[in-house]
Amino acid sequence: MTIATPVSAQQRRAAPGDALSGVLRLAEDCFVQAGDGLSRAVEILRGTEALFARLDVTLGEETSRQLGSLIAETFGNVGVIRADFDTFLSQSEGLRAAVRSVRVEVSELDRVVRTISNVSINARIQGNGLVPPRPQVNSFIERLAAMASEAEGILQEVKDAMVGIGHDTAAMDLALQELRQELLVQVLPTLSRFAGIAQKVQDGRAEMTRMSADLSERMRDVFAEVSRLIMALQAGDSTRQRLERVREVVDAAGSTGDAALEAVLVDLARGLADAARTDAEDEVGISVAALEMVRRNAEQAMNAARVFYFAQAGRGRDGAAGEGSGPGQLEASLGRVRRHLVAMRACADDLRGRLDLILKHEATIRQIAQQVRLSGLNAVLICAKLGEEGRSLRELAQWLRMLTDESDAIVQRLQVNLGETRTRTREAGQAGVDRLETALSGFIGDAEALNGAMTQIDSVVSETARGFDAAGRELPHRLGQAAGRLEAFRIALADVRTLSVSLGLRRMQLADPVLPFAAGSAAAELLAGLRSRCTMQQERAIHDGIVGTGAAPAAVAPPPQAVAEESLDDILF
Repeated sequence: MTIATPVSAQQRRAAPGDALSGVLRLAEDCFVQAGDGLSRAVEILRGTEALFARLDVTLGEETSRQLGSLIAETFGNVGVIRADFDTFLSQSEGLRAAVRSVRVEVSELDRVVRTISNVSINARIQGNGLVPPRPQVNSFIERLAAMASEAEGILQEVKDAMVGIGHDTAAMDLALQELRQELLVQVLPTLSRFAGIAQKVQDGRAEMTRMSADLSERMRDVFAEVSRLIMALQAGDSTRQRLERVREVVDAAGSTGDAALEAVLVDLARGLADAARTDAEDEVGISVAALEMVRRNAEQAMNAARVFYFAQAGRGRDGAAGEGSGPGQLEASLGRVRRHLVAMRACADDLRGRLDLILKHEATIRQIAQQVRLSGLNAVLICAKLGEEGRSLRELAQWLRMLTDESDAIVQRLQVNLGETRTRTREAGQAGVDRLETALSGFIGDAEALNGAMTQIDSVVSETARGFDAAGRELPHRLGQAAGRLEAFRIALADVRTLSVSLGLRRMQLADPVLPFAAGSAAAELLAGLRSRCTMQQERAIHDGIVGTGAAPAAVAPPPQAVAEESLDDILF
């Protein structure tokens, strides 16, 4: 029998129930924080499911077919555009040749008109020498001078228009060369690169689908493990309740004045504390190990996804874009192509306006030639009337007849050249630009559609990679955070062990109680109330084992005669 040692009421009130305050506080805080971390992990994993779903839509069969069709249509227009460029260049060269011919004939006609102007000056000198003055001679000279002056003004306008036409054709050629350079140096190589990327996407779609399915399966496994761990965290609440009951029993033991009841309560508190601590350590240890395994698996899966999708997006492991990504560059190049077309259309409009001005003077030029012819005839008639006095004017009249024949030939050639210029202007001007613009509009539309498709693919794959990059950084952190909080709680369970040791020391100071307590006694009522608040069968079994026998778990076995005195009913109970 253990010898009872008297204990004062003050010592009993100082029972170590407060040792559970820290572990009870951690039981609530740690499991709540671990649960928050796992809840955030679940949200992250659900976010990866959305990434897989969008990726599957973006790289599906329908997108692949559309991408292949866009590539075929875009490059199918390239041959047509090259042929249109060659045709436009040939027609532009023909226009320049026709303009040169017109310029030559206009210069020749201008020379004839200037010569007529000189003839009119000589005629005026010769006419002023006639005595008396001849009115018909003066009238002829005035008409000849006016005709020459008018012709010079008209031809100057024509020459200015021809200079403008030369500038317009040169500007059109420059715009065409810049447009062709833009297409050959920027647009077509970018589209070729897009075609290579698109083909790579199509060729690697099976691998990407397989990788996505594998990663999705791994993410589902991680999700299932995290979900299971969230359910396992409910053990934290049951552990807290069990420790609350331990503290209740310890408080009851410290407040009672009955040494026998205190001994039973101390034994009960030790039994409940040891069982709660053992179960909690086992459960928390399993959860911590599972969390560490899940954290490693999640980190490996996220790293694999990040590296794989960044590689598919043409980026490095850190997500930095590689050189020559293309979509923005192609958009800028297509914008410059449009501006070149606008410049060519403006030049074509100016060219048409200048040609209209020349054609408007075509009838006037014919009238000039007619007037030159009439002037020559009038000069011959006047010389004939003057007889011997008109001898000095006869040479000028003959000169005018020669200029008349020359001007007729020039005007006939000029009409032919103007007709050729009109045709060439229509072909290389408005109609040529229209045809080139029509061919390029289809090409630009297909190129923009391809650019948009590639931009979307690049955006989705890059977004997927960034999503896994962010998830790969946060998910292991959240899982590690949950494991750390559980580990902190497991360390805090040492306080329960310390309490159990303290209770054992206290029990050694108390005598063994005589059980069972009388029915209806205060001690029996207290113990019954404590048992009714037990929610686990294990706790009730511990209670019944201690209260029914009155023996502490670590107590020394009673002498043989005491055992012999116990009834069979007590042993079975």
